[in-house]
Amino acid sequence: MVLFFRRIRFIELVCHPDRSKVEWRDLRFQPSPLHAHNARWYIGDYSIMTVPGRVTIGIPTINRSDLALRAIRSALAQTYSDIEVLVSDDASTDDTVERIREIHDPRLVLVEQKQRLGLVGNFDFCLRHATGEFFLLLGDDDVLLPTAIERLVQPFLVGNAQAPAGAVGVVWSPCEIADAKNSQFWTTESGPELEFVSSLLAALFAGSRGPRLTSILLRTQDAIAVGGYESKYGDLCDIGNWARAALLHPYAVCIPEPLVQYTNHQGSTTSQSAVQQWQQWAQTVHADLLASARAANNAKAERQLRAAKRNFISGITLTILIQTIGKPGWIRNALREAMRSPEAIFTPYMFRRLLKDGRKVFTVKRHAKLRQQVLVPDARPASTTVKKIS
Repeated sequence: MVLFFRRIRFIELVCHPDRSKVEWRDLRFQPSPLHAHNARWYIGDYSIMTVPGRVTIGIPTINRSDLALRAIRSALAQTYSDIEVLVSDDASTDDTVERIREIHDPRLVLVEQKQRLGLVGNFDFCLRHATGEFFLLLGDDDVLLPTAIERLVQPFLVGNAQAPAGAVGVVWSPCEIADAKNSQFWTTESGPELEFVSSLLAALFAGSRGPRLTSILLRTQDAIAVGGYESKYGDLCDIGNWARAALLHPYAVCIPEPLVQYTNHQGSTTSQSAVQQWQQWAQTVHADLLASARAANNAKAERQLRAAKRNFISGITLTILIQTIGKPGWIRNALREAMRSPEAIFTPYMFRRLLKDGRKVFTVKRHAKLRQQVLVPDARPASTTVKKIS
């Protein structure tokens, strides 16, 4: 893989045969005409040339050797041939790196971070070092079905019966929600084969669409163009990126069958300040989604997103509060939050979600009790994306 510096300097990403490390090597030669057709995106002074048709599966990980290996193997087992599996280990202190080194596959690139990047930084590293034209961020605890990439990339390559490939901004599928031991609980909501991106977002905020980080495929250049994964969105950096990238094009395509197994973890007790922080992140994401629609002169999208704001904030609030159910003080915490932000609690959306999805919470907790353990303790840093129960 060759990187091009605007200062006419070239370096190469060198993967050692034993997969023990990755390093940048100076090449000091002029660009080959063979690369002239490749797209480029910039990181500071240099740009990475993406390979047409290739899909990069980015896997950020830290201290999850068993689960990370499962995720990597599912990525390497894809029926779509032109893939890159880029694993960024965020300075793990367990045996994650050693065990990944044992996998010998030319499609696998392991990058060992010497200093912690954190959740957002590690996500962004994977994106900005992808060589694929298309990008999917796979959670290190999630699993891709073998045909996932083949199915997801197809609309980007050949389009849809109702929309050309260039009009497609995102392709997604529902997910099977499961625990770390592969016990499946439910399937998230599907959607129409083709709809406007703004309609997908409004329906997602209303709880009637079920994309997850791991089931979303984007153009790498689009994800970079909107700023990558940004710290101002905190643990909502995933939707802050993919939603704005998708809005660069009119349409979203849904593959109706679940193509991903998404692992649900019970979160730790969330304090009042944590709920407030998530609400602030959601406010920031929503404001930038409106700005994206406005910049595209898409008045319909702007109206839809503006109308969906309350649902979005309520959904985020419920997602965080739901992590506390059954924990010491969870009722007191919920009442305190209801008094602090009644506009986010007492909404038709909140009651509808509780009636519709409340059983899911108890399904997970009952299952955990039967196993006499939590599903899987989250070993990520403090800035950890809480997985939604929806």
